[in-house]
Amino acid sequence: MSQENKLSTSEQIINSTIRIECTGDTIINNQKLAFTSTGTGFFFEFLINNMKIPVIVTNYHVIKNTTYGVLNFTEKENNLPKYGSILTYTLNDWQNRWIKHPNVDLAILPLAPIIDDFKKQKNKDISYVHYDETLLSNANLLSEVTAIEEVLMVGYPKGFWDKVNNLPVVRKGTTATPMYIDYSGKKEFLLDIPIFAGSSGSPVVLFNQGSYSTKDGGINIGSRIALLGINVQSIDYIAGGQLILPPNNPTVETSTAVPMNIAVIIKSEELLAFKPIIQELLKKQK
Repeated sequence: MSQENKLSTSEQIINSTIRIECTGDTIINNQKLAFTSTGTGFFFEFLINNMKIPVIVTNYHVIKNTTYGVLNFTEKENNLPKYGSILTYTLNDWQNRWIKHPNVDLAILPLAPIIDDFKKQKNKDISYVHYDETLLSNANLLSEVTAIEEVLMVGYPKGFWDKVNNLPVVRKGTTATPMYIDYSGKKEFLLDIPIFAGSSGSPVVLFNQGSYSTKDGGINIGSRIALLGINVQSIDYIAGGQLILPPNNPTVETSTAVPMNIAVIIKSEELLAFKPIIQELLKKQK
């Protein structure tokens, strides 16, 4: 997580995400109604032709059918986050500003224009910590990890956040299926973790500090970090029931979704599919 600062790795992790607020329209009972929603984004940097391309990553469904978006950044001062100083950025035509992944539920938003706007309009710098391609899960990492690993999910469940310091919530869980196996034949794996709406787009991070277990049951001394994937869906259990009414009245059935604490994670390697799309866009700009 290459940042020119003195933050510890754990503090870099909590500065790697951004809360996404969306507004759009939906149809309910043939009536057009406005809705608001929240999701999670995180910062990532592509390297294309020796050019660094910073972006915000989230799920496409977070911004789908939305027209207006709000991003809350933390100001940077002396190359460090200035907690409590929040810089708000709003955009219209919200969905159309994002680049859609060709195959899976992901989207990216170019970050460079936003950085430039803050610098030119407000003479402010935004603080953010990005993941990069060196931290994506690869063959070497997947050959070392065990079938069950403790991981972190960083985001904004139900939109919840530290609104004064602009910080996310960190949850800890374990892999529910081995991350080196494609769950149901897709570039996904399952995670056992408390999961709620608003966590869509959250990065899932392998972070071992000091030591970690090896496949053969040994212990490696040292630390490691990797961006394993992006949360895309929670699996719920639909619990049915019946409302028993007085005699001669019809029975009314009820149902509710009960969280199973199972999350579906898109593997981080899917981010590489954005590179040829970005390259084409760069060619058109020349």
